[in-house]
Amino acid sequence: MTKEKLSALLKDIPNRIVSPIKMKEANSIIDIHKGEFELLFSDKKIPITGSIKFQWFPNSGTYFEGNPVIEIKDLINLDKANQVLTVVANGLPIGEAIITHTSFGNTKINSHIKGVFSNQAIWDDKSISVQKIIFSVPNLRDFHGESIKVITGENVSVQKGRVILENDEYTIILDKSENYKELRSSLEEKGGYVILYNGELSRINKSLTYRDLKEILHCLDTFLSFLNGRRTSALFIHGMHEDEVKWCDYTDYFVDTYKAVITWPQQYSLKGINDVWKNFSRLWKNNDDKSFLTSLIHWYVEANGYSGFTEGSLIMAQTALELLYNWWIVERKTMITGKDSENISASNKIRLLLSQINVDHSVPLSFSELNKFIKNEPEIKDGPDAIVQIRNAIVHSQREKRMKLSSIYYKAKYEALQLCIWYLELSLLKILDFNEYYRNRCSGEIYISKSEEPMPWNEK
Repeated sequence: MTKEKLSALLKDIPNRIVSPIKMKEANSIIDIHKGEFELLFSDKKIPITGSIKFQWFPNSGTYFEGNPVIEIKDLINLDKANQVLTVVANGLPIGEAIITHTSFGNTKINSHIKGVFSNQAIWDDKSISVQKIIFSVPNLRDFHGESIKVITGENVSVQKGRVILENDEYTIILDKSENYKELRSSLEEKGGYVILYNGELSRINKSLTYRDLKEILHCLDTFLSFLNGRRTSALFIHGMHEDEVKWCDYTDYFVDTYKAVITWPQQYSLKGINDVWKNFSRLWKNNDDKSFLTSLIHWYVEANGYSGFTEGSLIMAQTALELLYNWWIVERKTMITGKDSENISASNKIRLLLSQINVDHSVPLSFSELNKFIKNEPEIKDGPDAIVQIRNAIVHSQREKRMKLSSIYYKAKYEALQLCIWYLELSLLKILDFNEYYRNRCSGEIYISKSEEPMPWNEK
């Protein structure tokens, strides 16, 4: 069957979103511009012949380098000044930058200069309104989504690689990158970063401005980080109008380096994810709620990524539980008010949270070391007690606490951390009214499919 006939048969399946940005393997450098550009320094314009690139290591960001057409003495003065410069291309400022390295040749032709953009790096005129944006998402976990059509050369294939997030104002589509499996393997082998999804964002019945995008993309990045268990962001944002690129944003928005972590979404189903997105983006519109979501997911991904190893991560996770208690139990539900809300013990705060998500106070049987720890400590009754006691032993520096901490088996501390993160996931999913299956990190099952369970409050 010819490609044309096959395409006709698959006409109802959408084409994969294609981004102008390509990566062949993890951590490959992305070329932005080659040729002429300028540096503005005080009242001087310094012509440069060179290149502008986005690179991931040693620090991710947009960098420039080239040969400045400038007298040696002026280059030396520029290097000594250590000032912020403005990079200009095609007559438009791209962003501010600082010099990181200069080398002085015998002539100005042999001189060389390098620098890094210190804030935004936006190509062309960002004031132009656009119909949609195309962007890339690095290091996002595998979702077995809806069907997309992939056309490569003479071949037409179909893969399950599309995630759709819609609310009353925006439609966001995420498609797996071409050669997703190879890129994923490269990421797992080398670590670092690679683009795994390309996205499209449009506003229902309205054009988009750059100012509009800042807020919705901040919301999207935070939501995707909750799904991913590690931070990710929309990068390499191209403003599109009638299929023509009007401007490009190469700003280095934060993405965590690759690390395999446990995440709560199902392996093969997206059921209920868009409803969670709707509720998440609705909460985001209130500044106090946005602050709550931003802080909570910050502590969640830090704990889930073991940023402070097990002990530091447990402190972060309990900080997030404290935030949940105050925002949800005290402020939203007003279950406890006044001085009583402050005087209640930390373990009872956690128990109040558990009462809202229909979770028992006991430690799951799969956490054998944490159960042994509780059995050997008469004053510890249940999971909340165990979490608080281990956390207190970490935080407080008295000799007795230090000795107690050193006597706790490391696996018991790890299990306490996982239990704490589980409470976090369930609490936020309850707030966001998620009622489908999820991956239970406390199940003890080796296979992911066997660890997927209905939410504990779902009576169906």
